[in-house]
Amino acid sequence: MVSSPLRRTALRIHPIEVTDIVIPKNRQRRQFNDQALLDLAGSIAQSGLIHPVVIRRDEEGQMVLVAGERRLRALEYCWEFGDEVRCGDHIFPERVVPCLYMGDLDPVDAFEVELEENIRRTDLDWREVSAARSQLLELRRLQAEKAGKDPPTIASIVEEVSDAKDVQASYVEVRQDIILARHLNDPEVASAGSRKEAFKLLKRKEERQRNEEIGRSLSAETLKATHKLLQGDCLAIMPTLPAESFDIILTDPPYGIDAQDFGDSGKALGKHEYDDSHETWVKLIAGLSYEGFRLAKPQAHVYVFCDIDRFSALRDLFSAAGWKAFRTPLIWHNPSAMRAPWPEAGPQRKYQLILYAIKGNKSVTRLYGDVLQHPSDPNLGYAAQKPVELYVDLLRRSARPGDAVLDPFAGTGTVYPACYEAKCKATGIEIDAGACGIASKRLEEPK
Repeated sequence: MVSSPLRRTALRIHPIEVTDIVIPKNRQRRQFNDQALLDLAGSIAQSGLIHPVVIRRDEEGQMVLVAGERRLRALEYCWEFGDEVRCGDHIFPERVVPCLYMGDLDPVDAFEVELEENIRRTDLDWREVSAARSQLLELRRLQAEKAGKDPPTIASIVEEVSDAKDVQASYVEVRQDIILARHLNDPEVASAGSRKEAFKLLKRKEERQRNEEIGRSLSAETLKATHKLLQGDCLAIMPTLPAESFDIILTDPPYGIDAQDFGDSGKALGKHEYDDSHETWVKLIAGLSYEGFRLAKPQAHVYVFCDIDRFSALRDLFSAAGWKAFRTPLIWHNPSAMRAPWPEAGPQRKYQLILYAIKGNKSVTRLYGDVLQHPSDPNLGYAAQKPVELYVDLLRRSARPGDAVLDPFAGTGTVYPACYEAKCKATGIEIDAGACGIASKRLEEPK
């Protein structure tokens, strides 16, 4: 503390027998460092007791300790060693404690006395530090108001409580403490192991609350009005869309593995009737990576499905376009997958790969694993249809309610029911007219 009412005010000091002072059992301090007490005793013997012990009378007339238990313990050492105890202009006999009555102080000065006892402790946990610094800010505000001066700032509190050389770090720490003090009645926040952990938790809770408020305001009808479905070639349509429009790109393009020639998919999956040559794939992915980067907001995520043989090339193309691509793929494990590249020799392929990349520094909503397990949905007549819950799983990692999602290869429109659930606004592009017709129905139906 910079100053004390005990140093500024001529108050009467009362001599009280140490045995008459009652120490409450519920005081915050539980442990005392013996060496620190000896050092304090030495200081008292040499320079006197600067701050008297503060007491108050309770309903039964007992003199209850308010502030100064550490000083009381140091006085015991002084008496044990036969040292003289001075306070102000007076020398006090052995076992007699220099005291101030709380009632002698006005409310603001009394507030400071109560705070003085704990703010300088070295054994405070982060919760006590947070509460003490918040109380100090309030104390300085009351004192400024009383003196007709400008209110305190966080910077002025930093100057008072911190001896750190890194002023910026101290400012951040004190600011976080003052914010956290308002939330110490939240059991989740109060149970955090550190200030850093508590502040992260508080930010997540506040973000979740904001997201819930936004989500409640986005009804199915509102989302239906904002969803879009564009029929045509995405390489021709994407350049017509405004730059920096989308928070997330989530899409399942052709894999460039000549899927149109496969004979092992099974009737239930439909046929691959699109051009799935490697040459076409390179053209599509080059357009998707560069044009997608233009369409993505400064902070955005992209998820792109691919075949294992194409993952490295896909990652390199997106990196060249400006995306920060995750080194390894996400894995979609599909327990209901039927495809067997070698029908007579096995095995069935139960997984597919997904490229994940970032534009800017967009954070995820929380950390999830890199293996996603979801069975296929009932097929709507077109091959390679992805399940809605798989898209929901990917969106929940990146999306906040109201985010804009682009799917340039929308197929039968998995993105629409997924975005209804995630409370996002979807824009889909699909070249196949039949698939586009199915997608249009899903766009109109919230479920």
